[in-house]
Amino acid sequence: MGRERKKRPKKMAVVHCGGGSSLKEGVVLTSGVACEGLLEAYPEGLRACSYGCLGGGSCVLACKVGALGMTDAGVAAVDTESCVGCGLCVAACPRQLIELVPAENTIAVHCASEAAGAQTRKDCTTGCIACGICEKNCPAGAITVVDHCAVIDEEHCIACGMCAVKCPRGAIVDGNGILTVLAEIR
Repeated sequence: MGRERKKRPKKMAVVHCGGGSSLKEGVVLTSGVACEGLLEAYPEGLRACSYGCLGGGSCVLACKVGALGMTDAGVAAVDTESCVGCGLCVAACPRQLIELVPAENTIAVHCASEAAGAQTRKDCTTGCIACGICEKNCPAGAITVVDHCAVIDEEHCIACGMCAVKCPRGAIVDGNGILTVLAEIR
């Protein structure tokens, strides 16, 4: 009798930082300092890459289901099995490095740098250098390089993983890992 409710696609959080940038000289990470405090103390960031994760864990504290944690490199990481796509982490990140994407799209760019390729190469071991290899190899035409960084159009991405295989820096990650595992075996 009533209107049928459309089921919304499940979303999950993606952190657009792979953590390949080292701390700037003289910077010492102190536990218990939230991202906002770190951003105030270090407006250009704590790492060589000024676009990356601050490492204060504001997103981790905001997550009510424990789906975020910090990697050994000091950047936020999402447990995709636990993430419910609520967006609290998105709101908590002062650098806007976290985005909600459709859960079925397992391909993500783990970089948000807008620096030119040469600078990114210098600053970060896993940053996107805007080489365009992913763009050229995407069979769906779902990737473009914008402001020196690869961007995936979630509407067109077929999650084949070819971009992750071809990315020379590892800036694009395939959550399923099917093609990336095959590439490593060969």
